[in-house]
Amino acid sequence: MAKRQSDQVSRAEKVRARRKQTRKPISKTPLGSSATRKQTKNNAPVTRRSTPRVPVVNRKKNRMHIPLKNKGAEIQLPGLPRFQPGWQLVSGAIFVISLVVVISLSGLEMFQVKTIDLKGAERLGGEAILSQADLSGNSIISIRPSEIEEQVLENFPSLSRVNVTVGLPASVMIRVVERQPLILWEQPESLLWIDTEGVMFPIRGEAEVQLRVLASGNPPGPPQDLPQEEEELLLLLQNPTYPTTTPDFVQAVVSFEDFLPEGSELQYDPRFGLGWIDPNGWLVYFGKDTTNIDIKLAEYETILTALEKRQVTPALISLEFMHAPFYRLEH
Repeated sequence: MAKRQSDQVSRAEKVRARRKQTRKPISKTPLGSSATRKQTKNNAPVTRRSTPRVPVVNRKKNRMHIPLKNKGAEIQLPGLPRFQPGWQLVSGAIFVISLVVVISLSGLEMFQVKTIDLKGAERLGGEAILSQADLSGNSIISIRPSEIEEQVLENFPSLSRVNVTVGLPASVMIRVVERQPLILWEQPESLLWIDTEGVMFPIRGEAEVQLRVLASGNPPGPPQDLPQEEEELLLLLQNPTYPTTTPDFVQAVVSFEDFLPEGSELQYDPRFGLGWIDPNGWLVYFGKDTTNIDIKLAEYETILTALEKRQVTPALISLEFMHAPFYRLEH
């Protein structure tokens, strides 16, 4: 029985060996085949392109250095300025646009001056001021108030202040302040008023003046060694057509009113200064200021007493220099 079992085992082994010889070998499927995983959709092939390297441009001041393919080789080109607009360019553009708009509007009829409002002129006629300003019919945009103020002050020294303002669409307002005359300066060829600042201007209209001076020449002008600021101010006030004196001289003229004999008129001579015609008929002068006027008046009385004793009638007595008075028998 044991021999039978061994025969069966050997026979089974032989059958297995025979089957192995006749069985086809199973080929291994490649990784990713349809038998092992789900088949994916066809995708477009992906290709990689190598991009050429961009050369780095080096900018130094006014030149550009461009490297070439060859190592160490480069090209030098003149560099162009970089355009970098800033606030200056923007503001300049706004200014140009505004200027174009203003020029285009200046020709319109609605911007032409038709009405002028003038206030403050009492003695000086408004027509005279407007004729010098020449504003009627001009464009309101082209009017410069500062130039008009300077022009009016130059042509009319009787005005101490001028203010010009413009309004849209076409209105002009002029405000003036007139000088108040204090002295009537009467020369053979002209009549002028003088105010407290020493400005002389022609007579226009009517005004009450405190003193009248009969003069044979212009009053003393301002000193030549004035500080620069005062000199510039005086040049602005002075019109080339009319002389100018000083406030100190104006005060000296006013102070002589207290010593002026009744019925006499104040006189001025460029050589001897201020004085008057004595009721007895001769001229007496005391200089160009009122310094030591009390002493000079006492000295004048002493001279008159001495001349009466000598029965001498002078034509002129000068006390301009207190320590060197003199008299003349003829003019």
